[in-house]
Parts: sequence; structure tokens; C-alpha cells
Amino acid sequence: MHFAEGRDVSTWERRHQQGEVPDRWPYGLDGLTKHFPTAKAREVGALAPTKLLRSLFLRRSGPVDGGSVQLSWEEDVALRMLQESPTGKVLTGVIWATDTDSSLSAKVKRFLIRRALRRAHLVWALSRPQVDVVSRWLGPGGPPVRYLRFGVDPDFWAEQQFPQRPMLFSAGGDRDRDPATLLKAIEIVRRTRPDIDVLVQSRTALTPPDGVKIVPYLTHSELRAAYGRASVVAIATRPNLHASGMTVSLEAMAVGRPVVITSTAGIDDYVAHGSTGFLVQPGDHEAMARHIIGLLDDHAAAATMGRRARERVEEHFTSARMSDDIAAFAMTI
Repeated sequence: MHFAEGRDVSTWERRHQQGEVPDRWPYGLDGLTKHFPTAKAREVGALAPTKLLRSLFLRRSGPVDGGSVQLSWEEDVALRMLQESPTGKVLTGVIWATDTDSSLSAKVKRFLIRRALRRAHLVWALSRPQVDVVSRWLGPGGPPVRYLRFGVDPDFWAEQQFPQRPMLFSAGGDRDRDPATLLKAIEIVRRTRPDIDVLVQSRTALTPPDGVKIVPYLTHSELRAAYGRASVVAIATRPNLHASGMTVSLEAMAVGRPVVITSTAGIDDYVAHGSTGFLVQPGDHEAMARHIIGLLDDHAAAATMGRRARERVEEHFTSARMSDDIAAFAMTI
């Protein structure tokens, strides 16, 4: 299993043993050792132009009959991995390749990634709608693209007793988050329920409404504690194809909290509208505020939704199950 240089998996393992982070390896990929007992975590360095250019003109990597299995979580790491011309089966995830950044640097990077990924034997996406888009982008002769359900560690993100004091929490800062819509929704919530505590983990430079605390970073342990104090978790995102916000959603759901999140492509596979949370249209801060207030006002309904959310994660979205699915991908090629 390949990780970016600096990921320091050995330190992650020690921190996991101390209860500070979920799963033994990042993304829960240690679950692959159940299927591949000799699997190792390796770090790949920065791109080397000579290696990269040579590798881009090679045919698909290695034989698919037997041999080793080479894995990377996403396309940036895959590009570094593939420049080393690995042998055996090559599988990787894709997350950012469908972004619409039209800058020259982004176009060049997408060209290089596309060329490299066509050498893989299988590619997965964490959003069902992204599968067809990536498949068309890779083109005829490219590897098969499969949908992979993301999962989280249900032991680290253990279910917690639903709080008596209502609180609203939000977290996350990837490039497709929408802090402007989130803060507009929170402003409405605070006008209606000025007694509510609100905590937001974000690096946004926007000014928050009165009474809203914004912190730039939370450790995994601090994040778990924040989910436990929350009665509702809200996530606003811009339109995207990679289901931005699914990680926070699943972590919150595992703790037993309902989620109010923007309805972007594929997010409905993770959050069941009206059952484990609510989906709202991109940019609709009023609808987001309305659902948040409804859950804050109805403690029993929010707690019931939270219990269903925990059950949904346990049944469908654990990191162990995700690793099982990746192993099944490897065994079918």
C-alpha cells in the first residue's frame, strides 16, 4: 500500500495504539492485511521528471496473473507510484480528477494523471456518479472503474449518548466546502435559537455570526469529542462529483448524530434523507437552517435519527468492509 512521503504510517500506528487516531493505517487500509498478510505500507517520494516521463509511455503495468498487488488511495499518490513502474496488479482510487479547475497547471496535472491511470488495472471512485465520468475520461482501453463505498472506524468513532443540551457542530475544509452558505445558515439558526452553542472547524477567513466559535484545526480525539457534544452536524459543500463531506458525515453518524448536508452527486448513498439526516440543495442556506432548527427543537426525533445513523454505518460503511471490497476488486482482475 503506497502513501505519500511524509504520511509516516509508523507514527500513525503508534498513535492508533494510544487511542489518538482511527484505524491502524490511514483510511483504514490496514484492513487489507486480512486478505494480503504480507502487505506493507510504503511511502513514495516526490515526482521525478525523468522517471515520470519514461513511465508515461510504458504499457499497462505488469502481468495480471499472480504477482504483487500495488495500491494507492488517490490519484496524486498513484502518479508517484506509477513513475516507479510497479509490477503486478495496480489499483488506485480517484478523487480530484473530475474537478473543473481550468488553470494551465491543473490541465497539465490532469493530463499526466490520466496518462498514468490508463496503466492501472482497476480504478475506484467513492461516489457512484463519478464512476461514469472517470470511465469516459480515461477513454477506450482504460482500466475498469468501480464504485467503492467509503467507510470509517466504528470503534474509534464509537456511539455516544445523545446530549441533553442542544449544540450545532460543523467540520471540514476540503476545496469543495462552502463556508459562506454554512455561516448564512448558522446566522438564521442563531437568530431563532440564540441559546444554542455553535462550534465550527474551518480555516475560512469569513467573519462568523455572533456567538459562533471557529477553530482552524481539531485532532481526531477533539473531533470525536465535538461530535459527542453535538446534537446536529451540518456540512455545506459546493457542487462536486466526489461526495465532499462524506467523511465527516460518516464519522458523525457513527457517533450517533443526524447530519444536514448539501445534496451533491453521490452523497445520497451515504446520508439517507429523512432517515439519518437531511439533504439540501447547493447554496440553499435557508433550507439548511430550517432542517437544523427542526432537529434542535425536537430532541427525540434527532436522537432517533442518530441511532439510525449509527446502525447504517455499522451495516454499510465501516473501514473493514471497505477494505474487503478493495480486496475483492484485486481478486477479480
